[in-house]
Amino acid sequence: MKKCLSFIVACALLAILSCMSKEPERTKEPTNIETGITLDRVLSDIVSYYVENLPANTKIALINFDAEVQLLSDYIFEELWIHFEDSRSFVLIDRQNLELIQKEIDYQYSGIVSDESMQSIGHQLGAQTLVYGNITQIGSEYRLVVRATDVEKAVTSIRSATVKADQRFAALLENKASGRVGESMANALYSGLDNPWRFTVQTDKISGDYHDGEYMTMRIYSEKDAWFKVTHIDVNGDAQVIYPVSPNDNNFITAGQTRQIPDNTRFRMTKPYGEEMILVGAYEKPFVIQANLTGPLSNNLLVRGITVEREDSRTEMRPVATAKFAYSIGP
Repeated sequence: MKKCLSFIVACALLAILSCMSKEPERTKEPTNIETGITLDRVLSDIVSYYVENLPANTKIALINFDAEVQLLSDYIFEELWIHFEDSRSFVLIDRQNLELIQKEIDYQYSGIVSDESMQSIGHQLGAQTLVYGNITQIGSEYRLVVRATDVEKAVTSIRSATVKADQRFAALLENKASGRVGESMANALYSGLDNPWRFTVQTDKISGDYHDGEYMTMRIYSEKDAWFKVTHIDVNGDAQVIYPVSPNDNNFITAGQTRQIPDNTRFRMTKPYGEEMILVGAYEKPFVIQANLTGPLSNNLLVRGITVEREDSRTEMRPVATAKFAYSIGP
């Protein structure tokens, strides 16, 4: 009996001590909070996911994305196209075919499309998988949703992420009503905000005002050794590489050096009159440029026209640092 009472007392004491030592319960922060990452990183991660989860050599048709700003829609489309193509894991439906189909089909949707509609579009494009989606604002954040629909099975794989509204993203949202999409895209891609080192370009005229018949030169400075490419955007928004364009053009710049461009010819200002732009990209490796690469300014044109030469292959690459300036031509 005494042993039993002793046991009960001991248990009671332990319970009391346990209650005395127990701290007040606190609300714990979730360990899996999703933090916003940049749009470029989100798009890269999404394509990496599909590389791992879609069959190799799948025929993919990429459809324009639904966004509040056309420039943002174009940017997402171009970046996804580049990432899918660079992966060398899929077969992308020719963009000319996409344009022809899009003229015939009314894509009036608000981010969510029925699988049946996607099947119909996919069959017309000859695609096995259709990639599309939307980006919408939720409070102070932006939510990107990418859908990959299997045309035959009508099964959709969805990936989503919260996008960090960094400076480049903000640049894509600027000038919503602007008709100069190419200029806005250049501002976003060649803002120089993400440069890992100081890389600049400036015209010989501080005002940037030129008259018909005058000549222009520019000065390029780089804090590190680099190879560079100069792209000219005319008054119509068309882009073309103006340096280097021949084997005589030395597009290597030594760290701490200021180069005057052009060095073996001159840029003469002529009609049509208006505002133009110069975009300069710096690269860490020597490269070759595709011949006759001209056309309306786009992310695809700026990035796809350059390949780095290696001993065994050629790999496309992007500029590490960028710079730009605008100027005007008048009578």
